[in-house]
Parts: sequence; C-alpha cells; structure tokens
Amino acid sequence: MNLFRQGHPVTFRGRMALIVAVGLVVRLTYLVLIAADNPLSGDASSYHLAANLWADGLGFPEPLRHLFGGMDVVLVDEAATTVVQTPIGHVEPTAGHPPIWTMILGVASFLGATSIVAQQFVAVLMGLPAIVLMGLLGREVRSERLGLLAAALTAVYAFIWVNDGLLMAETAAIATATATMLMGVRFWRAPTVRSAAVLGLVGGVAALTRAELVLFLPLVAGVVLLRSTLPWRARLVRYTVCGLAALLLCLPWFIRNTLAFDTPVLFSNGMGTVLVQANCDATYHGPDLGYWNLECGLPTPYGRDGSLLNEVERDEVARDRAAAYVSDNRGRLLSVVVPARIGRMWGVYEPIGQLRRDVLADRRSFAVSALGLVQFTMLVPAAAAGIVLVGRRRGPLLVLAAWIPIATLTAASAFGNTRYRTAAETSIVILAAVAIDAAFGWWTDRRGASHLDPSPIAVHAPGGSS
Repeated sequence: MNLFRQGHPVTFRGRMALIVAVGLVVRLTYLVLIAADNPLSGDASSYHLAANLWADGLGFPEPLRHLFGGMDVVLVDEAATTVVQTPIGHVEPTAGHPPIWTMILGVASFLGATSIVAQQFVAVLMGLPAIVLMGLLGREVRSERLGLLAAALTAVYAFIWVNDGLLMAETAAIATATATMLMGVRFWRAPTVRSAAVLGLVGGVAALTRAELVLFLPLVAGVVLLRSTLPWRARLVRYTVCGLAALLLCLPWFIRNTLAFDTPVLFSNGMGTVLVQANCDATYHGPDLGYWNLECGLPTPYGRDGSLLNEVERDEVARDRAAAYVSDNRGRLLSVVVPARIGRMWGVYEPIGQLRRDVLADRRSFAVSALGLVQFTMLVPAAAAGIVLVGRRRGPLLVLAAWIPIATLTAASAFGNTRYRTAAETSIVILAAVAIDAAFGWWTDRRGASHLDPSPIAVHAPGGSS
C-alpha cells in the first residue's frame, strides 16, 4: 500500500508518525533553546540524583543528604532549637515519591545518561508515548480523525510538553493517565474480567507514578460496573479483579517501604510535608493565599536527644502540625483557602502571578507557561462543548472527564499549583478534540452538501448509477 499521497501520509499509522515527529521537534526545540542544563527544582533535582543512585545499586536512599549532607535548624522541644549536621554519605531510606519515574531515569542512567542534559533528552523521548496513546484513545472513542486531532493537540499543547524538559514525574503521569483512560474506555465498552485486570495493571502503573492517580480506578471502575447490566456477582468479581491487579503490581513497593520504615507505607510519605507547608498563616492570608510556603515546614523536627527522625516520623510530626492549624482555621479554609487553591490550579485566581510562582518553584519557563495559558484558555471552552457532546452521545463521559474532579480534589486538599493539573490536561485535550472533531465533521458535511447539484433532474436522472 502506498503510505503517501502527494507527499502526505494517508494511513492512520503514517499520520500518527508525522504528528509524533512534530511533537519531537517541538520538545527538542524547547530543550535546546530553553530547558537544557537549567537549574533543577527541588523535586526534579531529587529525581535526577535518585536515579543515578538507583542505577548504582543503592536502591532508594534520600539523595540530597546522602550526596551533600545537611545542616538543619531543628526543633528539640516546644521552645528550643538547635543545629544538627548530617554528614555526607548519610544513608536514609526514602519514599518521598512513588518509584516509576526514578526507575525510568535510573535505567537511562545505568545505560550512561547520568548528566542533567542526557536525562532531559530521555525525558523528551518519554514524552512521545503520550502522543501515541492519545491518538489511540481518540480512535477508540470515535474515529481515526478524532485520534489524529487528539494526538496533534498533545504534540503542541505547551502545558503538556513543558514537563518534558524538567525531569519531573509529570512526563510519565501524562502518559499513564492517558493509558488509563484508554483502558477505561475499553472496560466501559466491554467490562470483561480480562479488561478489568488490564485496567487495574495500567492504573497501578499510574499510581506508582503519582500517588493521586490511584483515585481513577475505584471511581471509574465502580461507576462503570454500577451502570452495567451484568449480574451483581459478576460486577463484584470484575471490581475485585481490577483492584487486585493494581494491588499486586504495587505490592513490591509497599513491602519495600514497610520493611524500610518498620511501619506500613504505601505510595509515598510526603503528604505531611505538603500539608504543613500549605496550612499556615502565610498561605491563609496575603499574596501566597491558596499556595504553599517552604518556611511553614520549619524548623525540621528531630528527636528530643537531637537525633534525626526518619522520614515517616518527620512526616507524622508535620501532619500533626498541619492538622492542628486546620482545626483552628477550618472556617477560613473552607470559605477562602480552598476556593483560592482550586482557582490557582485552574488559572482563574491570579493566573499571571501563579505562572511566576511556577518559574520559581518548578523552573517552568514563563514564556512557555504564558503560551500554555493562552492555549488552555482556548481549549477549556472546547472541552466543555466536548463534555456536552459525549453526554448526548451516551459515550464514556466519566472515563474521559474523571481526571478533572480528581485534579480539583488534589488542589483542594493540598495547594493550588499549575503542575497539579497535569492529569486533567489529558481530559481537557481529549474532550476538546471531541468538540473540534464534531465541528470539523459539521463543516465538511456542509461543504459536501453545498457541492451537490440541487437540480431534480440531476439527482433523479433515470438510468443513473450510484
């Protein structure tokens, strides 16, 4: 079969390859001109260093203290602080992040990609599967045209490709969130035991990329099965299979964490740090309303004898601090802070100021983020129209839109950050593509109708062939 006609690919696979090539050019241009060898943010630096340590066979030690040591002002009791120095080479197990992204970069490091630039290039390559998966999702939902439109949006949407030069786990999160939607649509269409198991496995990979992505499975699988016509016993079997598949995939990480900390730890144990930095005077009032503040987590909690608490113990102290503050300020949290958090994440509260905060916290380029905000502003109305269209067609609306409420819940319970919207960007892209596809279909149908000869003789000519 000739894959090209007048210089253009004519098959779905050929057109997808062209879109992926465009996406690669966009990402490489961004890497070379903007992101290459830039200073990394705290999380990105941690991923980079942890990947190299993992490739060296050290497992998952806390990388910053291990490589550079530390000097912390620590809280000894309610009224006294002291300075504790941690020596270089300190070995402390960590579960600060789920393991998938560290392991992906670790494999690259084992093969020689140990520098920041080399791992940034790997991250660029890892951004391409999301384009392919979005194309497959669109084709699964409706048609090849929808798949190509969704893939094209993924290739050029700045709030997706900005992640691919930053060494952040969002690169993998976008791909796994899209893969989970793809498997979710297939499960919605045919809720077999096999499709339940596949959905569970893919959802487990997503959860091991970013912990909040685990929320997709119980929500989507539960609603799909509740609306199914299967017998209740069959529904229960499929729901159990989905959950067990995810659990079996995640179990090695859970076991490792439990053995390392002598207490059950699931995906990560950084929630206390997030909560204490997001629930304090600085984030309930003033310019950082709805955001986070690093100083709110200080001083670092240590044992009364000045010894270093392990990661779980520190996280418990941080959670207790956050819980106490929330208890004393619950009214303002619900009426002011949570709306500000959600508004920050969705770009409706201090949008330009939030982009500037993203530059400082996540090392995002302001120019790229501004481009992404413009694109986001155009995509959201299209996505809203897509929600209406999928609903009218009785399509898999929950599967395609689930990341929107999940991301909103994440921001409401933590803090407002553009990066926390990452999984929801995939829902926005596929739903916007649905609306664009419908508009394109209406336009082509109208153009086709306008080219028909309205003459009844021409239309009903006797002896004419069809």
